[in-house]
Amino acid sequence: MDPVAHIRAGAETGTPWRFRLEELAWRDLVDGLKQAKLPFAGLWCDGTDVHVLFLPHGNQPLAATLALEDGRYPALSPARAVSSLYERMVFDLYGAEAMWARDVRPLVDHEVWSSTTPLAVTPGPAGGHKGMIAFEPSEAFTAVEGLAAGVGPATGRMEAPCHVALTLRGETIAAAETVTGYAHRGMALRWRNSRVDDACRLSGRVAAGCSAAHQVAFCQAIEAACGEQIGHEVSQLRVVLLELERCVQHLYTLAALAREAGAVLVASRCMWFREQILKEAAPVIGSRLLMDHCVPGGVSLRSASEVGDLCTRLTELGDDIYPGLADLWRSYPGLSARLAGVGVLDRAGWERVGLDGPVARASGGDSDCRRAMRLYDGLWRFTAGRQEGSVEDRAAVLVDEVGESLRMLGDLAPRLGLTAGGRIDLSYQDGEGIGMTEGPWGRVLYWVRLLNGRVEHVFLRDPSYPALMAFESMLPSQNVADVALIKASLGVNAAALDG
Repeated sequence: MDPVAHIRAGAETGTPWRFRLEELAWRDLVDGLKQAKLPFAGLWCDGTDVHVLFLPHGNQPLAATLALEDGRYPALSPARAVSSLYERMVFDLYGAEAMWARDVRPLVDHEVWSSTTPLAVTPGPAGGHKGMIAFEPSEAFTAVEGLAAGVGPATGRMEAPCHVALTLRGETIAAAETVTGYAHRGMALRWRNSRVDDACRLSGRVAAGCSAAHQVAFCQAIEAACGEQIGHEVSQLRVVLLELERCVQHLYTLAALAREAGAVLVASRCMWFREQILKEAAPVIGSRLLMDHCVPGGVSLRSASEVGDLCTRLTELGDDIYPGLADLWRSYPGLSARLAGVGVLDRAGWERVGLDGPVARASGGDSDCRRAMRLYDGLWRFTAGRQEGSVEDRAAVLVDEVGESLRMLGDLAPRLGLTAGGRIDLSYQDGEGIGMTEGPWGRVLYWVRLLNGRVEHVFLRDPSYPALMAFESMLPSQNVADVALIKASLGVNAAALDG
């Protein structure tokens, strides 16, 4: 069975790329997906229906919708492993049960909320748990014998709030599972029925270091729902924000990797370069955080007419600093040896969980949604040439992408400055739209539904879900001392994961 044709055979909806299926057709879809390689993008619920999104041809969306029957629906996790995280989130928020799911443990609700299933039509009672959150291991985890250990927010390091439960045999990890939910902020509830500008501001606070990517994707979704397209130069101003963010986030990650590997000089050099970029950009962009500068219908910059000159100065800064930094990274004594062979993720591993971005590109993957984005016409070039998929390879891809982003900014410099940016007025008519872009760690995608001039519902696809599954799957057989290195090299983001 061809899953694409099967979905398109469903009933049409008001959205041309979304089709409604009956339960038997949905079950047939799950069976067909077990043999097909249709790229899975996400699964979500709106309280009445459950939706699954695929990307069959690059950035072209295709969604299937199923009405909940007594609060239940057939699970997709038997066919797409990463969908188990979405199914667990849907149950925690809405109480919608995925039948025949691979994993039914809570994802973010650990019985400490003021009400269970808070987005359901009738929310449940308050959780009765008091004190510390208890780890609820899977059967596979408990079957592995060894010394119990853990790494997370209670172990005394400056780490993201995500606990990693470990079973050790000596210094080697025999089994690993994560406990999430510490960073849950109720984003789905905050987005629901919010003003469009407020929802845009909220999208910029999903993941630190990826604000521009999230807000660009959100704004694209709003503009698509309104049937509007922004001008070419405003699109290029958004590209400046995206590539500037990629530079500073990659340098931050490289500094963290170098610090974990004991290369303090390399780490300080990365952070110094990052600081020089931000010092140059902040007066023109309007802030160092690159947050709230992309708005529905356009951009909001302190001095948009100076962005072309800024790109020129950043390119000159890169010409002075980047070659030396890249050489230092490749030649620093012991750095390559420390990272080589650690945390290897092969093609089968990232394809199984649907991971993209620089992590996949370090394993021989051609997965960069900038290739098909109108914003990047004449700018994008494929740069990754790594195949082994280790921490060393992922770091090398990040180093290369910093140089490539600086090259793009240089190419943009003579094209900018003709207008002052700004925004067009949008008519917030009822409808749905999708927007996506390539963030520092991969594809960021937003689906937005507008109703009565407000944001009725938002679904977010962030690379954090597949990154978490890849992280868990690769830890067995690794040295316990390498956990932080592996986690940093994958871009596991607890805040984006917990929502």
